[in-house]
Amino acid sequence: MPLQSVRTGCLAVAVLFLAMPVFADEYEDFARSEMGAFAQYRDERDAEFVDYLKAQWVEFEASKGLVRDRVSKPTSLPVAKPPVPEKEEAEAVAKKPDPSSVVGEIILPVLPPSLPPVPDSTSGDDSVPESAPALPEPSVAVVPMPLPEKIIPLDETPRMEVESLPVGLTLAFFGSNHLFAGEFSFPQVSLTPPLKPALASYWDAMSQSPRYEAFLSQAREKRERLGLNDWGYHNLLFTCGMTIYEGDRNLANLFTWFMSAKSGYDARVGYSDDRVYLLLPSRNRLYGVSYLTLQGMRYYAMTFDGSREKLGRLYTYKGKYPLSERLMDYRILKAPDLGSDIINRELTFNYGGEAQHLDVSYNKRLVEYYRFYPQTNIKIYFDALASDELNYTMVKGLKKVLEGKGEKEAVDYLLGLSQKAFAYKTDDAQMGHEKYMLPEETLWYPYSDCEDRSFLFAYLVRRILKLDVVGLNYPGHVATAVRFSENVPGDYVVINNRKYIVCDPTYINASAGMAMPKYKRRKPNVVKIRNWQ
Repeated sequence: MPLQSVRTGCLAVAVLFLAMPVFADEYEDFARSEMGAFAQYRDERDAEFVDYLKAQWVEFEASKGLVRDRVSKPTSLPVAKPPVPEKEEAEAVAKKPDPSSVVGEIILPVLPPSLPPVPDSTSGDDSVPESAPALPEPSVAVVPMPLPEKIIPLDETPRMEVESLPVGLTLAFFGSNHLFAGEFSFPQVSLTPPLKPALASYWDAMSQSPRYEAFLSQAREKRERLGLNDWGYHNLLFTCGMTIYEGDRNLANLFTWFMSAKSGYDARVGYSDDRVYLLLPSRNRLYGVSYLTLQGMRYYAMTFDGSREKLGRLYTYKGKYPLSERLMDYRILKAPDLGSDIINRELTFNYGGEAQHLDVSYNKRLVEYYRFYPQTNIKIYFDALASDELNYTMVKGLKKVLEGKGEKEAVDYLLGLSQKAFAYKTDDAQMGHEKYMLPEETLWYPYSDCEDRSFLFAYLVRRILKLDVVGLNYPGHVATAVRFSENVPGDYVVINNRKYIVCDPTYINASAGMAMPKYKRRKPNVVKIRNWQ
């Protein structure tokens, strides 16, 4: 390379290095300018919203919660009698299964860290509780927070004095303690009627609270780390509110409203007399939850402790906080990571005249988490993913039993498990209200009914046998149908020109192809199940 070129290149590099501090200073100035502009925009946005809240409240008549199915479930279950097959059917059953339809190797999942390398079936409590167990309420470790000596009347000042949390915030959330580090300041208010000025003042004070964004950033990080869906995230926010405000539900609802809207959700509050309600719209229909209808959208009065808000007439506003458009999504696309409290249970049932035993383990913390999950679309329960502990022990226990069997024989075995390993009782009889149970809950509670067993059976067929299955939603009943590789006789439904054989996990002793007599001639609504294999 010519010497002149080298000198020119070195000179260019030198100039570049000399210019870098200038560039850095300009970038820092630009960044500060942008942050300042954003802060100004945020402050103006909050100020405009506070002005809106001071005036724009409208009275609405609330609606009672929707009922998914008004047809009563059976109080006892029919028992199937073995049918007398016609000649063609008998030959099909007697014939050895086609090699292409034999259950192949079932891959065992990775052993979860929460399970011992060699499970001890004698450890833990394997007994089935005689009555619905009382799950512990989520405990709260409260960091003492002094109240101000004097409550400043809301109508005297647009700004509220706040007290600081000097050492952060610690709370218990479904069995694990969580620390929010930093000094946070949250408004301390007395919510006495009339509530209208108090709600506007609360937002004003919260938006001026030092470091609320730091708190919100930590809340979002915990959401990602714990794998919480929208309901779990709002449950976390509400639990924080109950901790900060020492059990005051009104203030906890206001706290959740503010943090939810700041997280981009279309969250609102309503009030009547001395009560404040948290109103959240959803992309999924909810049942048994009172709601308001605003601009064609249902806003559900949400709780997180099983209580049900009985709304009449209440006040709320029609507008939205800017950029808060997100709707609640109640899908369970993964089991949350809440730590582990492993319960072992032995499932026993009779199949083919012989006693069967299956040892499974599941995480009790998921049972507590799902305890007050709102009743929503039935598809969500069919689509939900089970925990790693349940996946591992179910696959491990059924692997040797089902490998090498024909598809129908394997499905019949899982039907026998779903039909006979659990005692039957309707939700109303067991709990006093309708509740759909996910597999972990079906293992915990002493009784289950048709949809609970259908969710469990569909999960087993898809997870272990890798067969396509759909839900069958009848009035007052839920069953399933499976698409086999082989020709299986019996009752069926046709979906996209493909035959799905009826499999009813609640019809005792019924094998694949046997529909419950009451529903044999009825056309069900088919529930397509998400393919998560």
